[in-house]
Amino acid sequence: MWLILKHSPLTLALLFAPGLVVSAIFLVYPVINGVRLSLTNASPMRPIQRFVGLSNYTYLLSDRTFWEVLANSFVIVGAAIAISMVAGFALALLLNQGLRGTYFFRVAVFQIWVVPWISVAILWGWVFNADYGIVNYVMVRIGLIGHNLNWFADPYLARLVIILGFAWRMIPFMMVVSLAALQSISKEILDAAAVDGAGPWERLRDIVLPLLRNILVVMGLLQGVKLFQEITLPWVLTQGGPVNATTTLSLYAYKLAFQRWDFGLASTVGTLWLCILLVFALAYLRFFVSARND
Repeated sequence: MWLILKHSPLTLALLFAPGLVVSAIFLVYPVINGVRLSLTNASPMRPIQRFVGLSNYTYLLSDRTFWEVLANSFVIVGAAIAISMVAGFALALLLNQGLRGTYFFRVAVFQIWVVPWISVAILWGWVFNADYGIVNYVMVRIGLIGHNLNWFADPYLARLVIILGFAWRMIPFMMVVSLAALQSISKEILDAAAVDGAGPWERLRDIVLPLLRNILVVMGLLQGVKLFQEITLPWVLTQGGPVNATTTLSLYAYKLAFQRWDFGLASTVGTLWLCILLVFALAYLRFFVSARND
């Protein structure tokens, strides 16, 4: 089959044509159009669209709010990934011990992954509600705080709530992928290390983590890209406040496009956002290639 395709370029082109067309429509065109719009003053409030060059980029890169939003995005997404990765990996290590009831627990925890983001936002809003939220109730009862906290009115507390919400949603995915990776490690390698005197911590540090390094990096990259796009949780809970404390790049672009009706500036945010993610992707590829060469 491969020889036929190799000697028939037309057949090979026709075979890949549907995929290329779909990619061009849903991937390439939106990116090109977004970059084009970022060079204009496009807005439904303006009858005529005008080319403005790099003015939008100059404005954003000199705007304090943009840098604040960018920092928020890295802090929120980075902290959420770190928490979910540690928690998910720890659960995977526990489940990998083959304890009774682990299959039921794994299935139950993974259900969190399929819960819609809007449901997560509503649940989180109830859990951290200032008047009747369960978090305030428990913390007051055990004496950690003397009165109910208004989690969504304080910038640091609001940011913490968003981070925990992101992490809680990501933990099942991290757990399942980590568990699958752990089960791919040969038991003979770990048994041999144990015979040589390596304890559980030494086996984890010197064998398990190096073998799973690439998988963990891929998980972090995938979840980082996903969380950078998430808008539902911060929009429903805080609308990006207080004082932009929980405004991420996705929410910032949404506000520019559909509150200020500045499509050009919103497209500029999207283009810069894409460039940032490309930097992360290139860093990952360099890391992955160097790891394979080692």
